[in-house]
Amino acid sequence: MPNFFALHRLRGFDATATPPWQMVPLGIWREVGLTESAGLALSSTNPAVATAEFAWDNPASLAQSGKSKVIVHGHRKGSAVIEARRGTTVVCQLEVGVKALKTVKVAFNFVKDTAGHKTTRSLASVDNLVRTMNSIYTPQTNIAIVKRTARWVQVRKNLGKVVRYSAHLSGVAAGQHEWDDVIALRDAAAHWNVFFVWEYEQDATPFEDHTDAGNLAGNCLFEDKAGVEVGETLAHELGHYLGVADFYDAAEQDWLMYGYTDVRGRFIPKNHANIMNP
Repeated sequence: MPNFFALHRLRGFDATATPPWQMVPLGIWREVGLTESAGLALSSTNPAVATAEFAWDNPASLAQSGKSKVIVHGHRKGSAVIEARRGTTVVCQLEVGVKALKTVKVAFNFVKDTAGHKTTRSLASVDNLVRTMNSIYTPQTNIAIVKRTARWVQVRKNLGKVVRYSAHLSGVAAGQHEWDDVIALRDAAAHWNVFFVWEYEQDATPFEDHTDAGNLAGNCLFEDKAGVEVGETLAHELGHYLGVADFYDAAEQDWLMYGYTDVRGRFIPKNHANIMNP
């Protein structure tokens, strides 16, 4: 049975969707594979949005196996379905989501307080973090992360060993809720402000390390102990800013929004991509 398939990993193809789905950046193209392609013709349900054609440079390895490379062009933002037909019969389909470039300006704030507490992260790390986030988001969602600024900021108080979000906890002194003191230093020109802190917690046991980061209203507090794959973890936190919650099903372990740090993967499925960049 003919079927569309991914030629490249993490390039916006979702085989779990029905029909399979491919993100195509507006004005650009993507390539996918098609099995049992001999004698098939391609058409689009919305050619103003997307069209497809067989590639002229189909690799011999694909051709010998009965597979072909298909080039999908994105002409206008929206959705279309590419149909592979044998005569008048549709034998398989590929849904295409054409997405305009969405830019997210990020301010990277390196926090210190008046008592000598400060993040161990360095300003020099930011460019690599941005590269990692873009390697995940741009090919799969057509979102570009841009460094708005990277700077040190000082909170004019002693934040202690743990920076807390505790306003939602009963019986915790108001002064322990330090989130507002930190985000008051946000860069208002950025879409998303990341504050690197030494330790962050948001539950009733602040000296037990349960949380890597917290996100609220375009602000993220991100602790120094937030895993080994820091760029990937930061990309996960950006996903929360973009509107997607954590998922914990083991079948979704290779998804970017899987909830466990350094266990998750980098895959962004169709339904998440459509939330992140509608």
